[in-house]
Amino acid sequence: MPQFFFNYQNKDNYFHRLNPVVKLVWASSIIIIAMLANHPVILALLLLCTLPTVFAGGIWRQWAVIMQLTLWMGIMVMVINCLANPGGSHLLWQSWFSLPIFGHIRVTLEAIIYGLFMTVRLMAIISAFSVITLTIHPDELLSAMLEMRLPYKTAMMAALSIRFVPTMFEDATRIADAQRSRGLEMDKGSKFERLRRRAPILTSLLSSSLERTIQLAEAMEARAFGSSSKRSRFFRLAFSKLDITMIVFLLLMLLLALYILLSGGISYEYFPSLQRIDLSTKGLVMAILVVSVLAGLVPAARLGESNYHDKV
Repeated sequence: MPQFFFNYQNKDNYFHRLNPVVKLVWASSIIIIAMLANHPVILALLLLCTLPTVFAGGIWRQWAVIMQLTLWMGIMVMVINCLANPGGSHLLWQSWFSLPIFGHIRVTLEAIIYGLFMTVRLMAIISAFSVITLTIHPDELLSAMLEMRLPYKTAMMAALSIRFVPTMFEDATRIADAQRSRGLEMDKGSKFERLRRRAPILTSLLSSSLERTIQLAEAMEARAFGSSSKRSRFFRLAFSKLDITMIVFLLLMLLLALYILLSGGISYEYFPSLQRIDLSTKGLVMAILVVSVLAGLVPAARLGESNYHDKV
């Protein structure tokens, strides 16, 4: 895997040049709706709405690797859900032995379907996060958060956290290469043996991360970070009329979706028995809104880029 595989990379395409505030509001809308919705159709649509942005941004290789890791996490969620939630009217399998805490293990169709769509929810949230991480420069992300009137310290910590994720991948790659140069075989044997041989990397990675954190804290203290509540900014984002229009549409869609979800206009019950997967009138309105507004971000960005080149 390349060293900067999970870093921000300037692809120099129209989606990367889209205003970061628009992308941040778009991702926040997906995350908020995914956390509140439990209907299978809505969760699946939220995940599908991230796909046009992934291909428009040219980040599908990195996104595919992240989704593979998320899928393994989802499998763990499904297994834990089957162990901890034995409810459900459609029994598929029951163990003949009893565990001290869980008792008899009951695998039901409801538990599997519930775990499956919780995995879809997790994939939609992480997919939106990956679009933000891979298409917005950390400096632009900081400026976008400040434009959204977030506290400066909160925005700074969020931007630094996003910076540290690819830095930790780089440190892990560098430490692994150093271990290989000393003759440690980490890529041979079974999966358990490879995992055991890579365990020493965690100790070195933790040590280097703590040292980097201390250096960062000392550098911020030397520059008197947080000494004044009023701060000036060298870089400010420019907003076009299309950017403001997209933000307004995204916020209106989010408010209407929140109203439908919180008023009980759309819901789905997995237990004790699965309901039919259908949508009420409010649910259909919400599905159309989600698809038209969230998936419409890509053609809107393309339109803005075309208008920009025409003016130039």
